[in-house]
Amino acid sequence: MLITGAAGQIGSVLRPALRQTAERIRLHDLCPLADPTRQEELTSGDLTVPGVAESVMQGVDCVIHLAGIARETGGSPRQILEANVIGTQNVYEAARLAGVKRFIFASSNHVIGFYRADRSVGAETPSRPSGHYGVSKVFGEAMGRLYADKYGLEIACLRIGAFRQRPGNSRELGGWISPRDMVRLVRCCVEAPPFHFLVIYGVSANTRNKWGGDQAARGHVGYVPEDNAESYASEVEGIPAPGGRIARIFHGGSACAKDFRGDPARVD
Repeated sequence: MLITGAAGQIGSVLRPALRQTAERIRLHDLCPLADPTRQEELTSGDLTVPGVAESVMQGVDCVIHLAGIARETGGSPRQILEANVIGTQNVYEAARLAGVKRFIFASSNHVIGFYRADRSVGAETPSRPSGHYGVSKVFGEAMGRLYADKYGLEIACLRIGAFRQRPGNSRELGGWISPRDMVRLVRCCVEAPPFHFLVIYGVSANTRNKWGGDQAARGHVGYVPEDNAESYASEVEGIPAPGGRIARIFHGGSACAKDFRGDPARVD
């Protein structure tokens, strides 16, 4: 198994939790990692550089691809393009060449960010990204569909919501995913029976969740989240989400609000 972006927030949680799912785990990040167990192999390098992805893919049967810029404010549009589009394409192609069977792609709820927040959105709803970061995740999902259809890889795209120990504001009461449920979701995808192409929303069992249409995919992999953001509602209900009025209108929140110059009335 290979985990890219293993030093990031999600990767750091998955690293110890997935040790029982594979005989050998290769951990890769742009930044050097430390303190490997006997089961772990550490590698580092820039996945946008030709040959790097191929060098870390040999002998791998399952890839969990987390690497890239993790939010709209994480870099310029060009930096997001390089890390999240070119880097992701390199990893997909290296996986194909190495004969990898299963590829789990860390997508995002920001692929549907410009739908209005009071509207429920399904896994089959056409994409409407929040910004350049969301566009990069649309690309990653489209590449996953191509590599499933054309090359036979098993692809699971996880549209991850607000990953934190607990929700940070009122907005996240719908889209939060706990570390425990994140581990459950990825482990389910690693251990699931064969599949073709799946889209699953990475959220906990939140009472206020408005993302769905993935019941069949969840059922196939056996993902049953156990945490509920409502447990924290009394603590965060009065805390406004960042981004102001535009952020409140759309699912993508502050990512939609960043540099917004349009007419919200036309984005229906």
